[in-house]
Amino acid sequence: MPKYLPLSAIRSMEYSELERWWEADFDSLVSTAVAEATGEVRSSVASALASEEWIEHWADALFTATSDLSTSVERMEYTGDLRLQKTRARCGKVMLRMQDVNRLRKQHLREQGRAMAPLAHTDGRAAVLSILGRHHGDELRSLRAAELNRQGLPHDGPLYGTSYPDGLASVEDAVARGILTTPITPEVHRLMNGPRDDLRKAVARDAAQQEEREDALRHPLVLRQWAECLRELMDEHSQRSGIKPSFATVLPGLDMNELWRMPQEEAWRCLNRRRFLRALVQRNRECEMHQRQLMREVSKRADEMKRPWLDAAHTAREEVARRHPEEFQALLKAIHPYLEEGSTRFKQQVMTGRPRKALVDLLKEKLVNGTLLDA
Repeated sequence: MPKYLPLSAIRSMEYSELERWWEADFDSLVSTAVAEATGEVRSSVASALASEEWIEHWADALFTATSDLSTSVERMEYTGDLRLQKTRARCGKVMLRMQDVNRLRKQHLREQGRAMAPLAHTDGRAAVLSILGRHHGDELRSLRAAELNRQGLPHDGPLYGTSYPDGLASVEDAVARGILTTPITPEVHRLMNGPRDDLRKAVARDAAQQEEREDALRHPLVLRQWAECLRELMDEHSQRSGIKPSFATVLPGLDMNELWRMPQEEAWRCLNRRRFLRALVQRNRECEMHQRQLMREVSKRADEMKRPWLDAAHTAREEVARRHPEEFQALLKAIHPYLEEGSTRFKQQVMTGRPRKALVDLLKEKLVNGTLLDA
């Protein structure tokens, strides 16, 4: 897609015409995001932007456009550019759309997190089976072992006993185990094992040249170092700009009168540093998006590997429920008010950790002291 293609032309194009450009050139997605934010686009394009496949990229494109336009506004105001009013108005529209899409994106991420969580954390019936199984632990373990023996499976499944300090550790372990297969190119090897200063320079170069990408930084084994260097650069350049270090979407306002009083060279250094800070924020968002995508993929593949053992455990819990029907029904009755209407899913407000844990702990206590059946 030519970079000079007017927004009016994008508004007349269907998603089938734009898709290949979005996949090949991030700038084309940024242009489409600006077109959608400042006017109408075809319904197929609007639907695609809001889809699971593109919503995170759409939010990232709007942030990039907001950053670029905010930088242009500052420079135009400093130089007295006649395009200032039009550019400021466009920036305002894109920023408002970015805020709308960020809300949609956060909702989408919550749903993704809910989908990735263990079933006992999201589904009331699964939670009841888990509570009952733990209460009759010896019986459950015996039933599970019998089911695994019946299927000719070892008692300990893949990844048994593994735990990770953070999500990236699961990605790194997946690469080591071959669950994620990705080649380690000479450039990736150099960034992983070379001087830290070379890595920082690569990260800074990647941020400064927004239209380019240092592909090696996006390798699963380099993501952690990429994120660390972005934080280091943010701290360093925020301090130079007199701004509190933060990966916030909007920088503190610029005192234009103070800027006009500065020597010209110093004023341009200030403007360029603010542009670089915005670029760091954009790259940090991109880094986090890559991390989330890889963690979802690792979680999906790990579940596929563990499926026979997960199914055996579920079969054992169902058998425990059949053997203790009164306790099972009492637990279902107790948990029912906390479920979505017509569903076994927990209500969203119960999913925030503490309420769900408090509910589960209360039901466990009632099982132990024998008061559950009295309700």
